[in-house]
Amino acid sequence: MYQFDLPEEALFTGDKAYNDYTLEDMMPDANLNPLPLRKNNSHRTLPYWFAYLLSYCRKVIEATGSLIERLLPKHIHAVTARGFELKVALFVLAASFNSR
Repeated sequence: MYQFDLPEEALFTGDKAYNDYTLEDMMPDANLNPLPLRKNNSHRTLPYWFAYLLSYCRKVIEATGSLIERLLPKHIHAVTARGFELKVALFVLAASFNSR
């Protein structure tokens, strides 16, 4: 299970593979509001305009991620997890200077 530091009443989305209704029903008790994209045959569909908006925002995020991924090296050699995180953060920082 991932641990995220989200503010209360946070809205977050997931992809179409997300389909755990039990977990989704428990999240409002923790002041979290999941808004996953739904498959067409889902029992809990979203309005079409809202699904379009989520899809559009997700495409922007995925495009940005792929642009950053192109600038990163194919392999990152690191001995510790902290060293790996530091190298990735520095590569992303360098990529932000490169894009201007």
